[in-house]
Amino acid sequence: MIAPIFLPIVRRALIDLLHDIGGEHSDHELTLLLVELGHRVARRDIAEQLQWLFAENLILLEDCKPLLVAEILPDGSDVAEGRLRYEGISRHRTGR
Repeated sequence: MIAPIFLPIVRRALIDLLHDIGGEHSDHELTLLLVELGHRVARRDIAEQLQWLFAENLILLEDCKPLLVAEILPDGSDVAEGRLRYEGISRHRTGR
């Protein structure tokens, strides 16, 4: 479980990764990339946060058991580019 104080940071890291690498990426791939950025999180926690981003219409999410596949939407890209602020997502870019 991700501590509540870190949720906005992890959500922002997911948005940044999806924006920067483009295309569609699985929860497994995103978990590995987040570990490289220093976020030690479980895959099920990432899946939960992807569900949250999907519910907020920032990403598309497809359940391809056993993977979840995510793709960023225009509002998600706007968050990543700093053009849109979103409650529950850190406004500060991650990984730089």
